[in-house]
Amino acid sequence: MFKKRIKKINMRYLAFVLFLSLTLNSFSDNKKANGFQIARDRHSVSIPVEIRNNLALVPVYINTYGPFYFILDTGVNTSILTEPVLANLIGLEFDQPIHIYGLGGEGIVEAILSKGVDISLPGIEGTNMNLIVIPEGLLNFSEIFGFQVFGILGYDFFKSFPVEINYGTERMRVYNHSNYRIGRRARVIPLQIINGKPYVEVSMIGQNGDTLTTNLLLDLGASHSIYLNRKYMSMSDRAMPSLIGTGISGNLMGKVGRIKKMIIGDLALKEPLVFYPDGEFLVFYDQEISWEGLIGGSIIKRFNIIVDYNSEQVVLKPNRHYYRRFNSGLSGIEVIARGDNLNQYIIHYVRPGSASYEAGILAGDQIVRLNNMRHHELNMEEILETISSGEGYPISMTIKRENKFLRKFFRLREDI
Repeated sequence: MFKKRIKKINMRYLAFVLFLSLTLNSFSDNKKANGFQIARDRHSVSIPVEIRNNLALVPVYINTYGPFYFILDTGVNTSILTEPVLANLIGLEFDQPIHIYGLGGEGIVEAILSKGVDISLPGIEGTNMNLIVIPEGLLNFSEIFGFQVFGILGYDFFKSFPVEINYGTERMRVYNHSNYRIGRRARVIPLQIINGKPYVEVSMIGQNGDTLTTNLLLDLGASHSIYLNRKYMSMSDRAMPSLIGTGISGNLMGKVGRIKKMIIGDLALKEPLVFYPDGEFLVFYDQEISWEGLIGGSIIKRFNIIVDYNSEQVVLKPNRHYYRRFNSGLSGIEVIARGDNLNQYIIHYVRPGSASYEAGILAGDQIVRLNNMRHHELNMEEILETISSGEGYPISMTIKRENKFLRKFFRLREDI
């Protein structure tokens, strides 16, 4: 009875800003791992993906159970299961403790490595794989995204074959070999694979005219545009305090500003947003981490992309998003979902100086009504679309605060 119920789980879709960067501190590899293979030796296989807030989710089966949505993430070394309860229910065996850490001074966590796991996608088989199972509640995707996402698919997947993501059609094509077609308008950019993560050379021009050329991590698991080490913050003429993401260390705080231009190869993007994490998130056991920064989904989604670890290259073809302006959170608020049905929407963060801040909205307020829609009639995706509709868009919100109901009104505004 239980197996039948698990196999019929239906998933909703992901919508939030996620910043996650995990690195293994100690890891005993499974030398017998067979890895991922395309079934029936086909040239390629096409898989539907869900694109939500610049992140790509794919349906994954674990030991034949599923599908469970996993986030595609080039910023993690090994695939991760974020729900240990599921690991117990489907009978995963735990082999050894390992240590992982994320950005943040207290970011070290003891997790469990499970070996010999079958991880598959439609048309792709992964046998005898390694899977890291992290403690319960460490990354509460249900709360953050408004529905359950069970894990993260990382280096083990990307090292196996070239992976193409079309952000417009929401399809992923996985190739058996590097004999894919390169489009006429596409650019081939060299990749440097370091510790299982892909880096590209990027040039940036600051608002003050300063230039910077460095290698940045190409991170499909980060939703924002660019993250840079705080030492480069002078490249933005003004930067505002902001929540910039969520990792295993908890909330990541920092500042957000703009630069004049970012250039990859001969592709130039104007006035992208840049996020500068607070210095404490680049410290591990009182030692500063050597970290220049990364390129995230708000940049990546402007291209149809092929990530090819074996050929050490990424293919970028500009799509319809390429020339769109980079907008910050126009409302200034971040929302999480709670309750048994995940339809209680709580204000998690309010950016100081934003339109919502000036309207008197506080962290901890519960959204009861949004633009004449009651909370139980909404999902997270609809809420996020509403509060990012466009500059000047009116927002009417009824909130619950300490058993009092308050009506708030503001207009979306670009502050950066």
